[in-house]
Amino acid sequence: MVPSRRRRLTANAALIVLVLMVPLVFRTKPSVIGYLNIAMLYALATQGLNLLMGFGGLVSLGHAAFMAIGGYTAAVLVMSYHVNMFLAVVAGVAGAGLFGLVIGFPSLRLSGFYLAVATMALGSSVADVIKRLAITGGDYGLSNIPSLRLGPWTLASDASRYYFFVVVLTLVFLAVRNFLNSRSGRAVRAVRDSEMTAAAMGINVAAYKLITFIFAACIAGLSGALYAFTISYLHPTNFGLTFSIGLLSMSIIGGLGTIIGPILGALFWVMLPLIIGAKLTYLATVIFGLSIIGSVVFLPKGLSELVTRVQTRLKL
Repeated sequence: MVPSRRRRLTANAALIVLVLMVPLVFRTKPSVIGYLNIAMLYALATQGLNLLMGFGGLVSLGHAAFMAIGGYTAAVLVMSYHVNMFLAVVAGVAGAGLFGLVIGFPSLRLSGFYLAVATMALGSSVADVIKRLAITGGDYGLSNIPSLRLGPWTLASDASRYYFFVVVLTLVFLAVRNFLNSRSGRAVRAVRDSEMTAAAMGINVAAYKLITFIFAACIAGLSGALYAFTISYLHPTNFGLTFSIGLLSMSIIGGLGTIIGPILGALFWVMLPLIIGAKLTYLATVIFGLSIIGSVVFLPKGLSELVTRVQTRLKL
């Protein structure tokens, strides 16, 4: 076996063992596992935005709306109509994908700043609509949402949810990677680089823009559905413009246009306040701002660029 390949396999095996050992290491601090669970759900949503912006070149400031649709759809179906939780999650993903199709249409004629404003407006309208519907709890939100279930088993503990989210996150990221390495993925990147050149090559620009929006929305919808059954409470204000900008910040800090960027960005975003401590939480906002500036100026690929440098140094 080639030495570099052996080192890479060893590093991957060590990473897998480390990930699996986390609940055991922090078994006396379940709050840490809870934070990691939220980070993984944010990483899912951020991967959708990363696919949209980093690989598709489509700006969105309303991505949190996809999470809201996925979360509220799944929660309402389970609580009000007693639908099977798995089917409810699938419906949440489908609902988010359908809204992604609706939001995707402006991208056929708009770009840059104008597309950002359009997605922001459409995304903000979702929270307003949810706030006015009685079935969604209105301005009071939805509470007492059932805990996540996997068949006959209820994933009530943070540790059980942790392992489940690791599997889901891995499957979604593999799906995104395979998509990007496929003919469709190459077409999406060609559209990002130059719509005119892509059209000249025979690529259906409009179709691939819509595909990107729908795929990104479905991933965010999955994140929202799992989020609802994890924290057992949803409120429209949780999915407003502020959170959409937060998802964008995670993408930039982690590295737009990279596969592992969303994971790194979400971990940084969620775990930093916990590491700093409650008394210094205000510093987190300052650090986040400086991190975004630093990523743009010094690390165009964000934290993932640091990982790449370490891999190069270690010849992995």
